[in-house]
Parts: sequence; C-alpha cells; structure tokens
Amino acid sequence: MDYQPNNPQGGPGNGYNPYNPYGAPLQPVPMKPKGDSMATASMILGIITLASMLILQFTIPFLLAGIGIILAILSRGSAKRLAGKAKAGLICCIVGLSLDIVLCVSAVCLVFALPHLSPELQEEVNKACEEQYGVSYDEMMEEFYEMFDME
Repeated sequence: MDYQPNNPQGGPGNGYNPYNPYGAPLQPVPMKPKGDSMATASMILGIITLASMLILQFTIPFLLAGIGIILAILSRGSAKRLAGKAKAGLICCIVGLSLDIVLCVSAVCLVFALPHLSPELQEEVNKACEEQYGVSYDEMMEEFYEMFDME
C-alpha cells in the first residue's frame, strides 16, 4: 500500500488508520462493571439451584443458594443498585431456597403423619429404625411425646 501524499486514502500524516479504513471515529470499548463476574456466578448458581429442586435434591439448593445470595450482594460493590444479572441470581436463589425449605418442612410433616397414611410404610420405617438405632420409630415417638408432655 502506498502512503504517499497523493494517495486518495491519505497518508500516515493525513489521519489514515489501516485498522479503520472508512475514517469513522473509533468508539471506546465499554468496560465490564466491577462485580459483573460475581453477578454472573450468582445467576448461574440460582439457575442450578432451581434445576436441582426439580431432581429433589435437598442439600445442593441450601449450599448453592446461600453462596449465590452472597455473591449477588457482593457484586453490587459501592454501587447503589444491583445489576440485572445480580437481581436475577438473587431472585432465583431466594426462590430455590424457599422452595427447598418448604419441601423439607413438608417432608418432616409427612413423616409425622406416616401412621395415618400407610401402615405398611410405617412397618418398614419401624424396621429400619430398629436396625439403625435399636429402637422402633413408634417407641422413639412415644419417648418424644413423653419428653414434651404431648398426647
């Protein structure tokens, strides 16, 4: 390429830029916000939390949602508002955590209601408790009721 002054594209001294041949002013590349990586990680953890709820995992949502909430809050930094990814991650993590708590509480309530739902299942639970702890489930519940004076 000829960089002579007679060159119609202009020479090096006439503002010619080989990386920008059309002469348009170069735009500055926008920089990522400081907490963008943490916001993205929070959003990914929130999605994984919700997905793990579908496969009925109990421990994974507790751990991942807790970490995701912390990352979403930390991604804000000194800014006044959360970024969109951080908001999405925070919402997904809170929803996943609350659904996990509801599922765990309902599972505990189901265990206490076992004798009324299925006597066959109650017998299996009694056998498993006797093998594991040496005391049947019914005996443990009677002891529990006596301890707190419940009838």
